[in-house]
Amino acid sequence: MTRVIIYSGKGGTGKTTISAATATLLARMGRRTLVLSSDPAHSLADALGVEISRDRPTLISPNLYGLEVDTLYEWRQNLSGFQQFVTSTYSNRGVERSTAAELANQPGLDEILALQRVMAEAQSGRWDAIILDTAPTGNTLRLLAYPELIIGGDVGKKFFRVYRGIANVARPFRRDMPEDRFFDEVSGLLEKMERLANFLLSGDVSLRLVLNPEKLPLLETRRAYTFINLYGLMLDAVMVNKILPRRSDLGPYFDYWVALQQGYLEEIDTSFTPTPIFRTVLQEGEPIGVDALERIARATFGEADPGAMLFEDRPIWLDQWNEEGQPGLFDLCLRLPFIDDSDDIEIVRNGTDLTLTIGRLHRTISLPRILYDCILGKNRYEDGVLRLEFFENPSSDQSERTPKSADNMRVEAA
Repeated sequence: MTRVIIYSGKGGTGKTTISAATATLLARMGRRTLVLSSDPAHSLADALGVEISRDRPTLISPNLYGLEVDTLYEWRQNLSGFQQFVTSTYSNRGVERSTAAELANQPGLDEILALQRVMAEAQSGRWDAIILDTAPTGNTLRLLAYPELIIGGDVGKKFFRVYRGIANVARPFRRDMPEDRFFDEVSGLLEKMERLANFLLSGDVSLRLVLNPEKLPLLETRRAYTFINLYGLMLDAVMVNKILPRRSDLGPYFDYWVALQQGYLEEIDTSFTPTPIFRTVLQEGEPIGVDALERIARATFGEADPGAMLFEDRPIWLDQWNEEGQPGLFDLCLRLPFIDDSDDIEIVRNGTDLTLTIGRLHRTISLPRILYDCILGKNRYEDGVLRLEFFENPSSDQSERTPKSADNMRVEAA
C-alpha cells in the first residue's frame, strides 16, 4: 500500500519546505515518492528549484516526482457538465458570462478535487509514498471535513435521487432543468466523497501539523489537533519549524527571541506529548533544491524513518466495562484535547448515527455495530478524552447479534 502523509499548518510556518524535505529524503532512501501541492500559492516548485507540471507528475531527481494540482484541469476532467449547468443558470439570470463562470467554481470543491487526485495517485500502485503539501490550516480542515459534509449522509443521497426524478419529469416543460450529464457527474462525485472519507481514515494515511514556536501558530495548532481527533484522522507527528539557534554571538536582540521561543517550545512539548515532536532549526540560507532539502530532513528526523507511521494512538476507541454475562456497559471515547470548560457539548443520536457539536466544531459519527441496540447515557470529559456512556438494552434480542471485541471496533465517518 502507498504511504500518504498530509502536512498542514498555519500559513507561513514552512509546510512546503518540510513537505519537500520529507519527500526528498524518502526518495534518497530508494522509495518512489510523489510530492503534491494543493496550496493555491503553489510554492512547491520554488522550494524544489525546478518547474513542475500541473497535470502530470514531473521527474525532479531519481525516485522523486512533483505535481502542483491544477484545479481548473481537474474541473474540466471531472465536473465540466456541472460547471456548464451552473454557469448557464447564472447567465440566464442576467449575470455576465465571465462572472458566471467564476461563480460556478463552488467553494470547497477545489480542495476536494485536489484530494481526489491524491487518492487516485495512491490507488494507482505507482508510488511507495505520497506527500501532500496543503493550503493553510483553515482551508485544509474544511478540505478534510468536506467528504462528510458534501455527502450529507443518507438524507443527502435520498434528496439527490428525488431531485433527479423531479428533473426527469419536468425537463420537457422547463428549459432550466439540468441534463443527465449533470446528475451523472454529481452522483459520481458523491460516490467519490464516500470513498474519500474512508480513504482518509485508512491505516496508511496520516497528518502532520507544522508550527513555529510562537503564540498564534501554537493556538491554531491546538485547535487543529482537536479537529483532527474529532474527525477520527490519524495524527502521527508535530513538526516545529524555524527554531532560532542558541548561539552566543547573535547579540541581545536575538537572545530575547531565543528565550521567548524556548518558553513556547516547552509549552509545545506539554501540549502534544505523547505525539512525537520533531524540531527544525532555522537555516543560515534559503533551503532551495533537493540537496538543501535533504540536509534539513536528515537534521529534523535523525534516526527516525520519515515514511513510517510515527504514532498510532487511536483518536476514537471503545472501552467495555461490564463483567462477562452481564448487560453491556461501554464508553465510546474520543481524544479531544484543548476543549475549554466554556465550550458547550451537544450530542444528538439519530438511529445508528451520533452527531456531536462542540463549540463551532460539528461532525456525525457512525456508531460501531455493538452499540446499535444500546442506550446513550451521560457523557464526561476528563484528561482530554470525551467519554460517552452506552448501556445495553435488556429488551433487545441478544441471539441476533454476534458479540465482537470492543478493542477491534473502528468508528468511521458517516
